Amino acid sequence: MNIVEKERIVKKNILEIFKENFDVSKPDHEILNIQPEKEYEVNYSTYYESILDIFLIEHEHLESITGKVKDTIKKVTELWTITSYSSPPWKIQ
Repeated sequence: MNIVEKERIVKKNILEIFKENFDVSKPDHEILNIQPEKEYEVNYSTYYESILDIFLIEHEHLESITGKVKDTIKKVTELWTITSYSSPPWKIQ
């Protein structure tokens, strides 16, 4: 899988996770510039933990994926390693 495809998958999933966690109906281009820690008073840790779980990223990377949604997408794209024994998060087995 090339980096463009990988980033597209990460972006799609993170935007969906964001919308579900914060009950947001803003367009995607506006969500990309939101920083959950600063704009929402609700518990945003479930948002980040969901991302770690879905993309099989170690909890030690939690601080590196926080920030604006677009920055989270870039960092998760770097950290997400697809292995032959893991199923992609977008497929249901």
